[in-house]
Amino acid sequence: MSSMPGVNNGLSLTLRTEQNDFIPLLSTVTGARVTVHGQDEPPFMDDGGFNLRPGVETSISMRKEALDRLGGDYGDCTNNGSDVLVKNLYRSKYTQQVCIHSCFQESMVKECGCAYIFYPRPERVEYCDYRKHDSWGYCYYKLQDAFSSDRLGCFTKCRKPCSVTSYKLSAGYSRWPSVTSQDWVFRMLSLQNNYTIKNKRNGIAKLNVFFKELNYKTNSESPSVTMVTLLSNLGSQWSLWFGSSVLSVVEMAELIFDLMVITFLMLLRRFRSRYWSPGRGGRGAQEVASTPASSLPSRFCPQPPSPTSALPNPATSPALTAPPPAYATLGPCPTLSSLAGASSSAFSLEEPREEA
Repeated sequence: MSSMPGVNNGLSLTLRTEQNDFIPLLSTVTGARVTVHGQDEPPFMDDGGFNLRPGVETSISMRKEALDRLGGDYGDCTNNGSDVLVKNLYRSKYTQQVCIHSCFQESMVKECGCAYIFYPRPERVEYCDYRKHDSWGYCYYKLQDAFSSDRLGCFTKCRKPCSVTSYKLSAGYSRWPSVTSQDWVFRMLSLQNNYTIKNKRNGIAKLNVFFKELNYKTNSESPSVTMVTLLSNLGSQWSLWFGSSVLSVVEMAELIFDLMVITFLMLLRRFRSRYWSPGRGGRGAQEVASTPASSLPSRFCPQPPSPTSALPNPATSPALTAPPPAYATLGPCPTLSSLAGASSSAFSLEEPREEA
């Protein structure tokens, strides 16, 4: 537990490199490898970390950082790995590296018939052994080549977690132990751990890990455009280019509504004037439609004034009403001479007789 920042309030380790136990074909470097990870995450030394040099004191200051990604429609991430097709063999918190190594182990079991010794094995599956699996080494290297080129599909199946915790590290180096204190340091180490070596400086290294600050940084993703920001941007652009406000929009809507009403009224008036008889309204149109064709005159011509019609009697001559003529039956009107002869004969016939 650390309650204060600084190198004196962190973790201090003295590491033995044990170079005498190295196998030349497996390792060609001297020192130790260090990685910083969360307590609920397994360490992957090959994927991350750095090497420590023997005879050097390495001081690592760290700062915690958290990343919160948006899932769903904004990104392809998973919360706890339950929706990923790869089974977690590490029984720990889901990370992308955990998923990738579990995917490789599943492919190893499927293709080679045994589990790789450095990864957790599934249930009821044995680790690879040359005594039981003769060619598992060739199968492993063949599968490793397919894994590196992503032919196994592990990098596609394993999605990034929505919440990630990482540590930003910065390191400093110094010679350790110093010339004046090395004899005392080596004597104390030999008394504590019963550890004796021929070349003392090349056999030990010191590591200090501490918090730089007792705070952490959080990076959270948020939608760049939401419904609120979209409406706000639309209103800003509208005001910028048209110089209008809410009142102007309401006035424009009222103007459009008035134009629609006026247009409708004009069309209705035109329709009525075209299909209804002018001056008589709908009643006149109904009378024309209800008048039989046989009662309409076949000819209609202006009659000359008669003696009887020259003296009108307002009291005895009521207003005459007649349906409009059938214009399709109109023909040429007779001449004035024929009309005069017809009228004289008509008057001679209508002269009154004297009674006896």
